[in-house]
Amino acid sequence: MRKLLRLFITLLLVLGLAYVLALVTGNEHLIRGVRYTYLMGRNAPEIDDRSFFPYATIPADDPRPWPQATGFGKATLTAEQEARLAALHSASFLVIHNDSLLFEQYWGDWTADSTMNSFSVAKSYVSVLTGIAMGEGRISSVQQPVSKFLPEFAEGCRARITIWHLLTMSTGLDWNESGSNPFGENAKGYYGKQVRELSLNLGCKEEPGKEFDYVSGSTQVMAEVLEAIYERPLDELVREKIWKPLQAEQTAYWGKDRPDGDLRAFCCLYASARDFARIGQLYLDSGRWQGREIIPFGYYTASITPAEVMDKGKPNQRYGYYWWLAELDGKPIQYARGFHGQYVVVIPHERLVMVRTGAKREEVNREGHPGDVFEWIAIARDLAKRSM
Repeated sequence: MRKLLRLFITLLLVLGLAYVLALVTGNEHLIRGVRYTYLMGRNAPEIDDRSFFPYATIPADDPRPWPQATGFGKATLTAEQEARLAALHSASFLVIHNDSLLFEQYWGDWTADSTMNSFSVAKSYVSVLTGIAMGEGRISSVQQPVSKFLPEFAEGCRARITIWHLLTMSTGLDWNESGSNPFGENAKGYYGKQVRELSLNLGCKEEPGKEFDYVSGSTQVMAEVLEAIYERPLDELVREKIWKPLQAEQTAYWGKDRPDGDLRAFCCLYASARDFARIGQLYLDSGRWQGREIIPFGYYTASITPAEVMDKGKPNQRYGYYWWLAELDGKPIQYARGFHGQYVVVIPHERLVMVRTGAKREEVNREGHPGDVFEWIAIARDLAKRSM
């Protein structure tokens, strides 16, 4: 009994020392990170972690359900397709074809009403808001310097950074994107309580406008620009300018760093699969929703055009303005993507939008795309074909 007591006291002392060290060294985020991962049997953020953090609520002010396609329910997943989706711990799989809901399926406890973390799919929403700001004349050009809106960027290496650099992930900002580094900016941004300060005090590691370097801090800074322009928080802008116009069905949520703090804009928009599909439909219709222009056509076009920067020694072909770009049968497609394989895929030449959410994805291939996204695209196309 005495040995167990000594062991318990020693453990408490070690944990207490670790807690103090985390506070003293400015790594308080580690405490929350360990609490919401390893102490809960996890090793990374998950799509169901909304209750762990403060969040802003984005109500559905004008909800309109998707119309059902005439082929809805005609086709089901084959045994092989079902097994593959289940193997990567899928939560939802949804197909919109010709502007109507063609297919949807959920796994486990997930349903059509469930909200789940989109992770970096949220970045594409920041892109849409940027386009809206341009359409409203709040931003006159993507070549405007960030310092026009954020005085923190007025001096030093950051003074040369423009909105275009933020949108194309070519800022040169020094943000550690690694998901496995507990001391990196991604971990601090996700689990910390000072995401605004973190993003606005970044240093530079290279000249802006030269190299595609995916850093989430770029999106966080862009969100700070939008909030400065409108003098309103991001969640209010999303509610007014995206959620209501796109007639979202469910209330959404956006994670914050602390109750009275800032939104983690580089990630953490929680919504239903049906509502994630709406941003895909918006892009399928070239920035319009049911005939109404949401973002200017010029911005829409630029956002799905490969940014003229280098990408690992060759011209960039896979990224626009917070949208990933690829080809299917030699024709362009666009998609938003997030950690664990959250995807909203737009296939314009087939009038098809696909949403897949889940807890696992495959590694990125040589072309810079996760291999599984093309598997899900193939399944969506097959379902559309068999539903005719």
